[in-house]
Amino acid sequence: MPFSSSPKAPAQTVGRAALLLRIIASSQAQNLRLVDIAAMASLDKSTAHRLLHRLESERLLARDPVRGYRLGPLLYELGLAALPDTNLREISQMALHELANSTGDMVFLVIRSGFESVCLSRIAGHFPIQTMTRTEGDRHPLGMGAGGLAILSAMHDADINVAIDAISPRLQAYQLTEEKLREAIDLTRARGGIAIDEGTAALDVCAIGRAVRDRAQTPVAAIFVASIRHRMLADRQEKVTKHLTVCVDAIERAMIR
Repeated sequence: MPFSSSPKAPAQTVGRAALLLRIIASSQAQNLRLVDIAAMASLDKSTAHRLLHRLESERLLARDPVRGYRLGPLLYELGLAALPDTNLREISQMALHELANSTGDMVFLVIRSGFESVCLSRIAGHFPIQTMTRTEGDRHPLGMGAGGLAILSAMHDADINVAIDAISPRLQAYQLTEEKLREAIDLTRARGGIAIDEGTAALDVCAIGRAVRDRAQTPVAAIFVASIRHRMLADRQEKVTKHLTVCVDAIERAMIR
């Protein structure tokens, strides 16, 4: 199906290309076949193939004949150039290491990207069993896991409604419903912004998260601590929450210097 010559066509093409990049970035394996990508984007195969071929030629995607498409090297190069003046990953490292040392557990930094959270950093603690629930670059819908739930819960109600409408088709994959997600948001707010996820993001894992806010008090990221469930009993959750709060407060202070 040829593209329309109307003024809307270039913008529509850019939107479709961005959608394909997000789909591939959100894939657990980050290697998808043409037929899978076309179905997930609700595009016919010829249109998807044309867009994918152009993205590959621009080095925004790379294609393995056997494994399929993955993100290309130009995205990494552009990402380096696009780092903000306040590099959250860089300024948070000391506080994240201190949190990992004080809790002994795996610590994660996730940032908000549209209606998703993206893992920016993970640091292991000293406890013998570490929970590798995420790797750097992993993407999940807002509300999924302790980090995504902390960010979503800290947003304004109107923004939460928009976000839930956007991610609702993906909730079933996480064994969630809109009702359950809204209940989790209410519980997180009742705890003063402390999000607790028990088994939603990863089986037999308990994670505790809190949003990181910028100068305008907008939730832009979250820190969460994850451990095996039987280690995260109520008394320990309270201790981890105190260490987590110290960490987030330190990062927020560093952001406004």
